[in-house]
Amino acid sequence: MSSRAPLQAAALTFEKQQVLKNHPLFAKFRPEVLARLCTYVVARKFKRGTLIFSRGDPGTCLFVVASGSIKIGVQSAGGKDAVFNLINVGGIFGEIALLDGKPRTADAVAATDCQLLILERRDFIPLFDTNPEIALQLIEVLCERIRHTSDQVEDVIFLDLERRLAKTLLWLSEAGKSTPLGRKVTITQREVGQIIGMSRESTNKQLRAWQDRKWLKIERGGMTILQPAALTRLAFNSA
Repeated sequence: MSSRAPLQAAALTFEKQQVLKNHPLFAKFRPEVLARLCTYVVARKFKRGTLIFSRGDPGTCLFVVASGSIKIGVQSAGGKDAVFNLINVGGIFGEIALLDGKPRTADAVAATDCQLLILERRDFIPLFDTNPEIALQLIEVLCERIRHTSDQVEDVIFLDLERRLAKTLLWLSEAGKSTPLGRKVTITQREVGQIIGMSRESTNKQLRAWQDRKWLKIERGGMTILQPAALTRLAFNSA
């Protein structure tokens, strides 16, 4: 074995711990529990567009995003897509099926090239016996998911296109990359439309109107938010 192998293994373990600690579910784990957990975690890379799992697949593991982003959604019988969530670096997904062991409730697709940390249910569930606080932390994660989904459904029912789009762009920009011009949102116009429940054409028309006002700049594979305050006023009817 190469003399570098132990160093590489140690570096990978440290990297796994740092990624896990960035999520509220794992942040409060005792160091020895986190170290034990990392011995079970497997890292895998996926290309953009790769289907991680489909709705109805057996739910056997939890995923943590180490790099890139994951799109969570479903497709109707007619081929229309709906996006429920985008999971960015440090986020987790697959937690519902992890808990109950039942089939997946949605599709997960790599929105970008990404690296995922995979934790099998058989390795995670036994931790509940000796660390009951983990269950409470996982419940908090699930409650946050429910609140987000509830807000999304409410927006689709009660808000017009402009306000839905403005709120979505602000939400996406929270995880966006900071640039001298503003925060860059790496997502296609089609995907934005899938999140807000509108066609790509309607979404594109509104985005171009806001680009004319210098509120944002449309770019290949995304956009940069130039005037978040203007979007905030529109989204929340601020004065």
